[in-house]
Amino acid sequence: MTDDEKSKVRLLSRSSADAETQLKPIVLEFKRRKKKDDASSEKNGSDERKIKYSRGLEEIQRLEENAIRIGHKAARSLSKGAEVYERERQQSAKEKTDGAIEDFIHNSAKAASASMKEASDIPIDLAESINTGSYRKGLRKTLKRVSKFIRLWRI
Repeated sequence: MTDDEKSKVRLLSRSSADAETQLKPIVLEFKRRKKKDDASSEKNGSDERKIKYSRGLEEIQRLEENAIRIGHKAARSLSKGAEVYERERQQSAKEKTDGAIEDFIHNSAKAASASMKEASDIPIDLAESINTGSYRKGLRKTLKRVSKFIRLWRI
């Protein structure tokens, strides 16, 4: 037992009057640690705390959050491409003399393909991060103003 467990042990002693005539067992009880609510909710994948924003700054902060996520995705795609290239290069070098040089174009193509597969969702993420409620609202206002000028030029 560790020192931590020893400190949590509760010892129930025998009563002094019945000690000579009757033997009673000694019971050891361990107190179990209670799990925190935050730790259990993180394990389940649900974070119930809501992010708070200052008035008028919510859109900018969400845009920043999306930009960070997109940056991570781009970095992962480059990393994946480099890993694939390194693996294919090592394999080519083992198989034949000067194999890494001979298979450079083939290995580069495989690395580029793997990188593009990882990065394929980035344009969608960009579009979703820009296409927010306030952006659409501003776009509608601008289009209304522009349409008035276009009507003037119509014959």
